[in-house]
Amino acid sequence: MSDELETELLMDAMHRRRVLQQENRSDHSRPYRLNNDVDNLIKICTRKITMDGNHPKALFIRASSYMKKGLYEETIKDCNSLIQLEPHHVGAFYLRGCAYDKLGEIDKSILDFTTVLELDPCHVNAAYARGACQNRKGNFAQAIEDYSMALERDQEGRRSPGKSYVRNLQSSFSNTTNSNEAKDDPFSFVPPRSSTPQKFEKDKETIDTIPPPRVAKPNAAPKRETSSKPQLSPNLSEKALKEAEWFHSQGYAARQKGDFEKAIGFYTEALRINPRHFKALFNRAFAYDKTGNFEQAIENYTAAIDLDPQNAFAYYNRGISYDRSGNFPMAVEDFSRAIDLEPNKADFFHNRGFAYRKLKEYDLAIKDYTQALKLDPKHFKALYNRAFCWDKIGKIAEAERDYMEALRFQPNNVNTLHHLGTLMEKTGNLEQALECFNRVIEIDQNYAPSYNGRGLVWDRLFKHQEALEDFTQSIELDQQNPVYWHNRGCCLRNAEIYEDALEDFNRALYLDPSNPIIYANRGLTWRKLEKFDKAVEDYTKELEYGGASVKVYNNRAYCYAKLSNYDEAINDYSAVIKLDPTNIHALHNRGISYERLGDYETAIKDFSNVIDLDPRNANAYFNRGCCYDSVGQLDKAISDYSIALELDMIGKE
Repeated sequence: MSDELETELLMDAMHRRRVLQQENRSDHSRPYRLNNDVDNLIKICTRKITMDGNHPKALFIRASSYMKKGLYEETIKDCNSLIQLEPHHVGAFYLRGCAYDKLGEIDKSILDFTTVLELDPCHVNAAYARGACQNRKGNFAQAIEDYSMALERDQEGRRSPGKSYVRNLQSSFSNTTNSNEAKDDPFSFVPPRSSTPQKFEKDKETIDTIPPPRVAKPNAAPKRETSSKPQLSPNLSEKALKEAEWFHSQGYAARQKGDFEKAIGFYTEALRINPRHFKALFNRAFAYDKTGNFEQAIENYTAAIDLDPQNAFAYYNRGISYDRSGNFPMAVEDFSRAIDLEPNKADFFHNRGFAYRKLKEYDLAIKDYTQALKLDPKHFKALYNRAFCWDKIGKIAEAERDYMEALRFQPNNVNTLHHLGTLMEKTGNLEQALECFNRVIEIDQNYAPSYNGRGLVWDRLFKHQEALEDFTQSIELDQQNPVYWHNRGCCLRNAEIYEDALEDFNRALYLDPSNPIIYANRGLTWRKLEKFDKAVEDYTKELEYGGASVKVYNNRAYCYAKLSNYDEAINDYSAVIKLDPTNIHALHNRGISYERLGDYETAIKDFSNVIDLDPRNANAYFNRGCCYDSVGQLDKAISDYSIALELDMIGKE
């Protein structure tokens, strides 16, 4: 190296190397020494900048050092100065983009990473980083393009190792006379070119679901040296190896265009020539997964794992295929294996948490989301999904906190705003719920779930006209969603527009014929119309699809009684008492049914049980008095009538 600063840095680096070689590798004070090293570099660079004015190399090294210490504002200032001196300095733009990203200024990050790629189209890390920013903004198509470009460049870099890295070292140190010296200097602080892509998750959220798991992109898997070794086949000629690689690259090109079937064909041809081509197996598995052929995807990932059992991404992606095929226990097992191999991947924990959530293991899901957030505090999906799980286990305050924190990162995320509004509606905070739903609709006027959510709030506020307008809007936006038809039906019933309500419930059941809740609410509408035989049919369907419950048996028993079918009413009330032996309503009404059948002695027993449970129940005393009267026990009848009248008078005072 030629100037004073470089000599001083090199001497400092050599001295520290000698010291480190003498130290035990397990020395726990090493992080402290590393901080001292970085502080020392900053002092050296600052002294050089003070002596010589704006020195490009010193600025770049100091900016890199600030970045290591988490001093992002200082990093940006030095990069600004460096860019003024050298407007085409790739390293400065990349470093500034990283600093902006850390400060949450994603749009500025994207601009800087874009400039890097304009100056150096082979800058793999800039492509990865821009893809990650696009992903966080929800620009998933652009994110896919960036990840694909990065992966392609990364693959090319493997065939020509070191060229892009050396070229970028040279662009960062434009006055360096010897590129080998630049490569050998461990304190050049040029951002490394990682070959591992950041994971990408395509968002696909609905009112009741959470986005699907994040998928490691093709070519992500073989990131370590061990991952590429299985591709070599000693029995193949160089020509055959090149031919297999050509078919693989064609498959990759087809995948980029979204033609997964064509990609599968090319990968298959590559594997015909070289059955141990790890990337072809991995990428064919990915393509099978994208076409919904989960069984074949799993088979191919398994074959890839046989070639490289230590590849975490192969287990991770196979876990995703298991998850998408509905085999959540196997998904958990594969995500766990991936975590064992690479325990510092936030997405691995996030996706295992998502599988646990589908298994309704909400506590385990929360643990995984929490670990994902420890590894990546800005992991938006982990916050969002943890909030959902908190809600499921009744931890409303925790759910609200996580939704609010998620909104800090993405303040206009309509799914988060909607779910927060739903949480507020459920807890009775109706004004706050309205605010959330209104914000969603301002951002996206075609977001049907929030019209539905706002309709529920209006309905609870007895503003039926506003509710009907919102439910109607949600139906116009999504006519195949049975929830919206059902909710409008409930609103119409509450407004006593029963015939229209029945039409909406009929439509909801056409779309979802096994939903017990819809049968329950249509049954209630039939009751309002005093068509108890129709109500019995619906309550019977509710029992068929929803299972036994106290409420359904009570409702059907009431309808049987109104139809004077007291034997069936007694059967249903008995079913309630079997489920809940102290259910006063069922005991009392079963007593009335026995009384109507003339079984006064049995009726007296039921009314006596009610009085034991509720000694101030005037109706039970009166009805038992009637039964005593019917069997000629006038003294007991008079006593019960007297108590009933006394309790009734007390109740009116």
